[in-house]
Amino acid sequence: MSVVVISLAQAKDFVRRWHYSKIFPPHCLVNLGEADAEGKLAAVAMWGYGVRPRHTIQKLFPSLGTGDYLELNRLCLREDQPRNSESRFISRCVAWIREHRPEVKLLFSWADGMRGKPGYVYQASSWLYGGFIKTDLYVDPAGGPIHPRLMITRLGTRSRAEWTRQGFVKWWGYQFRYVKFLCGHAERKRLLRESPVKWTRAYPKAKEMRWWVDAGEGSRESRQPPRLEGTGQFRHPAPLFAAMK
Repeated sequence: MSVVVISLAQAKDFVRRWHYSKIFPPHCLVNLGEADAEGKLAAVAMWGYGVRPRHTIQKLFPSLGTGDYLELNRLCLREDQPRNSESRFISRCVAWIREHRPEVKLLFSWADGMRGKPGYVYQASSWLYGGFIKTDLYVDPAGGPIHPRLMITRLGTRSRAEWTRQGFVKWWGYQFRYVKFLCGHAERKRLLRESPVKWTRAYPKAKEMRWWVDAGEGSRESRQPPRLEGTGQFRHPAPLFAAMK
């Protein structure tokens, strides 16, 4: 199997079918795919930038610009792929970028802790971990996840009180930062010195993840994630607040 460039349309069609998120960042510049033994597309990685490319990289490495990095916007494999396929595929993507995009000094990605992912695929590929941020999403009465940016479009109002009245619940959780250096050793050391983030291999594990839910009278902490139906991630039969402490 080998990694090849595919069209943006191919990548989006595949991700819409097999990934829990159907929303795409605005800048998907390098779309890589890999076929199975029968020639059918089995894996896709969409590389580019998020909403604020320059802000993202300079917050982590102040001397770099947008031409110096790529962000992994989507990593998606078919559900029938063998165990550890993700880490092997991402390693082949890294090799492709080293060869075909030599100007790229590093790769950056987030692991979605909201959906119970501390970043094992990056840990298995020896990426460096750079801590976490707290992020949020809304869960509808049926357990479906909605990004905060889409709430106004979905409900036609900016009123958070109205969102709550209609049964939408706000959750918070972690997103974990990871980076993979492609530059030489000397520049890697320089970038690590200048970064305000501490990059290590002291990786987070699932037991360290936390979630918080807006329970009306204030947020409550949970060690179980929100119930997100239709994502292939969590299908808890218990009521939404059953795990609250």
